[in-house]
Amino acid sequence: MKIKALSRSVSAQQAAGSDVTKQPRNLDSALHPFERAREYQRALNAVKLERMHAQPFVGQLGRGHVDGVYSIAKDPNSLEHFASGSGDGVVKVWDLADRDEIWHATAHENIVKGLEWTRDQKLLTCAADRTIKLFDPYNTPSEAAPISSWLGNGAFTSLSHHRSKNSFAAASSVINIYDLERHTAAPEILKWPTSVDTITDVAFNYVETSILGSCSNDRSIVIYDLRTSTPVTKTVLKFASNRLSWSPMEAFNLAAASEDHNIYLFDMRKFDRALNVLKDHVAAVMDVEWSPTGEELVSASWDRTVRLWNRDRGHSRDIYHTKRMQRVTAASWTPDARYILSGSDDGPGVQ
Repeated sequence: MKIKALSRSVSAQQAAGSDVTKQPRNLDSALHPFERAREYQRALNAVKLERMHAQPFVGQLGRGHVDGVYSIAKDPNSLEHFASGSGDGVVKVWDLADRDEIWHATAHENIVKGLEWTRDQKLLTCAADRTIKLFDPYNTPSEAAPISSWLGNGAFTSLSHHRSKNSFAAASSVINIYDLERHTAAPEILKWPTSVDTITDVAFNYVETSILGSCSNDRSIVIYDLRTSTPVTKTVLKFASNRLSWSPMEAFNLAAASEDHNIYLFDMRKFDRALNVLKDHVAAVMDVEWSPTGEELVSASWDRTVRLWNRDRGHSRDIYHTKRMQRVTAASWTPDARYILSGSDDGPGVQ
């Protein structure tokens, strides 16, 4: 029997103008048992990336900070002004309409841990150098000296201003309540009787203005009542919380950003269990804030993403990420609930 084999030259199988040799491929499904799984994985990754970059990145503000941004505070009396604090101790005030800075000052020697606006549009700052400083950004030039300052016994980690009174709370190993109308008066001290750990965050309630919440490194969340100057209730989680945020619409609802990658929603009247657990982050949640409507939340995480949540659902409805975004340390809604502000440690600043 005479057999004649068909043969083709290599050049006949190449694309015009290319020197790449075409590789033979067998389409038999028996030789590719994971073909459907691979295609499904590729399609899923494509959808995730498309969704991640779906929302438009509006822009970076000004020339940013030299170091990472670790705190953000909105001026409650303005729609377009807010402040940011960086790791090198510099505080800047920004105009959202112009996307540029309008004031800056070197407030501290290290990371600005807390920022808070007063009712008369002055700016409070705190850091681990044991000082709290009061600035007037709208009526003084940049790099102006602080109007007033307070020296504490330990490193300060957070600030929160009372909704209606001229007083504010500062967190260290205890909670100090300062009166802005009596700068030289000794602060009122609040603490849990048996707690000695550092308090990482403190937050005044927006509706019940005498209620104050705090979280600390001993994994506890404590609620205080300023009318009696005593703690009201306490719960202990499995991991420490980094940030607390009260709902602006419902006085009893509280959100806690936890080190276990989750966000816990609590009703302070029933502190023994969480109302909801928001799960999607894959690293510690560094910041959380309710929207002005009280229906949504924004969170910032060590996993380099910003996520938006509906309060009634356990998973995020949107995820924001940019190519340069590193670990996100702060996130906040604008007062009109239309935009998200975020600060990360990638250096450029606020986005």
